[in-house]
Amino acid sequence: MVDCRSPIRSLVAVGLAFALVAAACGSPSTSNLPGTAGSSPAGSGPTASSDSLAPGLSAGLAKLDSYQFSWTLSAASSAGTAVASSVPWVSGTVINKGTRSYRINDPSAVQFIVIGDKAWTSIDKGNTWATGDVPSADLTNLMLDAGYATWFDKNAASFKMDGEESKNGVQCVRYKGDSSLSGLYAGTGETSSHFTADLWVAQDGNYPVSGNFGYSGSVGGNSGDFGYSFDVTHVNDSANSVAAPTNVLVEPTDAAST
Repeated sequence: MVDCRSPIRSLVAVGLAFALVAAACGSPSTSNLPGTAGSSPAGSGPTASSDSLAPGLSAGLAKLDSYQFSWTLSAASSAGTAVASSVPWVSGTVINKGTRSYRINDPSAVQFIVIGDKAWTSIDKGNTWATGDVPSADLTNLMLDAGYATWFDKNAASFKMDGEESKNGVQCVRYKGDSSLSGLYAGTGETSSHFTADLWVAQDGNYPVSGNFGYSGSVGGNSGDFGYSFDVTHVNDSANSVAAPTNVLVEPTDAAST
């Protein structure tokens, strides 16, 4: 079975590799880090009201003809030499109209294509492909829905309406996470920290268009921040397509060997 890690868990692993927040912003409790095994952010905000985010909006993505999505990690620090980086993480194209199909690009060289009941995997950035079967390629955690459900649905009551604006070319309602989310990155000692979260939901179709969680902090003369975000783009774009690969490796069978 293909090991498809949670995109957010992987994002945090890369964020920790930067060693920016730990060095510049103190040492938040490991149990509060996003993506830590066995944990998920749980806001303690008030009961959902008419201006609170409704859970389950990612279901609206299934009603689109097609779209592209991406997760991105960003990190920066002023500790010593200034460092800033934005790292594209999992990205993909999803086709709902007609035969259900999608292509997913993992942050490494791994890529996946699924068209109906057929699947292919590449471990060399799409240069060559091997055939597989859909049940063995569990890509659930690499799709947008899984990360959205973990980080936004479970904290829906902590997001409140904050006006309307266009995002990724789509007219949206904007939501902002309230102070009940700040405990996710509670600083320690003399660390000064700040946490923000934003979400944009399409007015027509009621599906998530963009969202982010971000943390910034400082201790002494050093400061740093990191975060992650997702974006839905190219909604119902006629250019969206997922095609079966042509450079597929053929593995010898027992009959051929005989």
